Amino acid sequence: MKDRFTNEYIALTAGLTLVVSGVLLMALKDPKPAVLGWIFGSLIAMAMFKLMYFTLLRAVDKSEAQASRYAGMHYLFRFALYAAVLVVAAKAEYLSLVGTFFGLLSVKYVILFRNMFDYLRSKKGGGF
Repeated sequence: MKDRFTNEYIALTAGLTLVVSGVLLMALKDPKPAVLGWIFGSLIAMAMFKLMYFTLLRAVDKSEAQASRYAGMHYLFRFALYAAVLVVAAKAEYLSLVGTFFGLLSVKYVILFRNMFDYLRSKKGGGF
């Protein structure tokens, strides 16, 4: 299935993940847990973003009550997966909990920055 919208955001998030990983490697004295946590959180965030997309595609084909219940159940499922990821990061010695937490937010960063740049570009008449 070709989906430019989510695939574009996932590609941008992957790029951000590589850039931030490189910065962490250069900036920290012991970067391994932070980098692994960031990558782990970013990968989970990208998977959850795609899962949310598939959930919304399926919910559109249902009646209003069924769609509400379906989306709500999948929301709880994703919420539980986020909790499980954070518990794993907290228990694992080789993962940074803080790095994982911020990695889980990586798709949100990309969406916000992309929309901010698009808005600024439209305000300046296309030049940015």
